[in-house]
Amino acid sequence: MKLIFVRHGETEHNHKGLYCGWNDLELTEKGRVQAEEVCEKLKEKDLDLIITSDLNRTIQTAESVNKCHNIKITLEKNLREMNFGLWEGLSYKEIKEKYKKELNEWEKDWVGYALPSGESVMNMYERVTFTIDQITHQYKNKNILIVSHAGCIRSILAHLIGNGIEDYWKYKIENCGIITIEMVDDFPVLIGLNQ
Repeated sequence: MKLIFVRHGETEHNHKGLYCGWNDLELTEKGRVQAEEVCEKLKEKDLDLIITSDLNRTIQTAESVNKCHNIKITLEKNLREMNFGLWEGLSYKEIKEKYKKELNEWEKDWVGYALPSGESVMNMYERVTFTIDQITHQYKNKNILIVSHAGCIRSILAHLIGNGIEDYWKYKIENCGIITIEMVDDFPVLIGLNQ
């Protein structure tokens, strides 16, 4: 089994350095080009299924990659990025000004603190890792492309390759970076990062 992960292409929030979780944004022109490049890079890969977060930026990326494969795309809400709640669409500077107390709480407990009207990293980590475990169980011996978000892919890598949530920040996931994990006798092996 091979799991190929792709982070969606660039959005306006990515370009401006704004927090973007459940805000449903389109790809920028650069993001569309990045997705087309992924299609080209993956065109020779033997894929059985594409599973994507149900947000526009990931769907657009998945559809672009699928032009080279023409296979089924399944939407999965649990593969959404972390819900940043009231911080959605804000810069770190703006959050520091408007939500100083909450930001201090989050920096003290980045794992468990739920953002105002949003969720915690642990909430997101648990829903994403539960879902990836279901996928690996359901689609044994299949090659699956999963189009998702930086936080989700970091969570999956920390879960499958690392030592759990404490390894969450050890992985940098680029827009339209390709990450490949091969399951060898149910043992996950990282064979490519941001290709």
